[in-house]
Amino acid sequence: MRRITGTHVYSYVKCQHLASLDLYLSRKDRRPSTEWEEFAAKRGRDFEDDYVAELSVVQPEYPERDFVAGAAATLELLKAGTELMHQAVLSSEDRLGMPDLLRKLDGASELGDHHYEVLDVKTSGKSRGDQILQVVFYTQLLAELQGRMPEHGALILKDGREERFLIADYVAACDEVVTELRRLRDDPDSSRPFLQMGCSGCYHDERCLPEMKARGDLSLVQGMSHGARSILEGIGCRTVKDLAEFYPENARARGNLDATLMRRLRRAAAAHLAGAPVVEARPRAENLNRSAIIHMVTDAFADRVLGFGMLHPATEDGKFTFVLPKSVAEEWPAFRELMAGFPPRSVLLHFGAGLRKWHEEHAFSREADPKVEARFVDLQKRLKAAAIYPAPVILLPDFVEHGLDRDPLRGGHAGAAAMWTLEEDGDARLEAKLRTDLLDMAALKAQILDTSAEGEVIPEPAPRKKKATKQTDASTTDAKSADGEGSTLT
Repeated sequence: MRRITGTHVYSYVKCQHLASLDLYLSRKDRRPSTEWEEFAAKRGRDFEDDYVAELSVVQPEYPERDFVAGAAATLELLKAGTELMHQAVLSSEDRLGMPDLLRKLDGASELGDHHYEVLDVKTSGKSRGDQILQVVFYTQLLAELQGRMPEHGALILKDGREERFLIADYVAACDEVVTELRRLRDDPDSSRPFLQMGCSGCYHDERCLPEMKARGDLSLVQGMSHGARSILEGIGCRTVKDLAEFYPENARARGNLDATLMRRLRRAAAAHLAGAPVVEARPRAENLNRSAIIHMVTDAFADRVLGFGMLHPATEDGKFTFVLPKSVAEEWPAFRELMAGFPPRSVLLHFGAGLRKWHEEHAFSREADPKVEARFVDLQKRLKAAAIYPAPVILLPDFVEHGLDRDPLRGGHAGAAAMWTLEEDGDARLEAKLRTDLLDMAALKAQILDTSAEGEVIPEPAPRKKKATKQTDASTTDAKSADGEGSTLT
């Protein structure tokens, strides 16, 4: 029987099926890590090693992967009153945990007149739920060992800050996750993949994605939720093809799904089968061709902008300019340099919240024109509202792949950008990435937003039954007013 670990808890919060695969597959069944994934993992390990190196820690000694011996060595060190322990081994019948740090506190326990609490070192700038549950999982194992539940747990964030929280606030959630993990371990077939944001970067993507495509899984449809998939399958609509041809006559026949959501999901299924976005007809908007598109490539680990790029005007034949700040201190001057001479009051197109957030943070402490923020227009929101895509779209690569049918990584993966800065041709690769992304955004604007404003719409397929024709026409009208993918089910 494979024991449940803190990694399984961490995985479950991200994806139930990921946790299931990790429970019954060996590591050799995962796809090999990419070069940039290895680079990111090493940075995380180095960060923990550097943090721990400045502390006076003791680590239990035991033969590699002999966790029984490791748990025994840990217990001896805890009884001896070790002040700070690194990589302790906490074990029960079906659970195993290796927290980064255990810290000694005053207060009696079965170990003596002291007890311990768990600290985990993370490379994120703020705490997340999956990280907290991992600490709670370790804390419950520790509590069984020392006969006392510590009041707090803590995360050490990448700025060295310690963020403490009450264990009692999260025990029920952790218990629920462990219960579900035990169920998945006993019945791995009870879990199925669901296409979501993290799938393309998962080490099981070469297993799950082909599997979903082969069976026409409903999660391949933009706007699909776990709940909607379950309801649709329950009423016999099991594949994308089924959904594209599904015209229920009443609320009961559609499983009481919201009618507008149902029509939008059906149109998304048709878009998936056609392999092309369905552009929505909308009122003519402002002409954005004289605007500029601004983009930035970042190093999230270091909280640093590696490069800014601009395309002006916002067309594929616009002029491309870029700047590559070499430090955080150079970011604001570099941005100002890029903006110099740009027409005032012109629209600044960008993708996602990153650029606006960066500008807001810097504008508070710099001499900044507050009118600049009013000129920002988020292409991500505009593009998502203007069309129904052949697959779920969240990040820029999704829009490029499913909106333009282009390879979104032909300019390189954004996650590899930090690695490029250590290479001889790093500046050239950053320039190429900025240029490629900007040209893709300009193409998306032209093919989706400009077409949407002109009111050109790809009609959805005719229904099987003549009786459903009127409903189909109504669905087109109703879908125009839909606000996203629907919010009835999550």
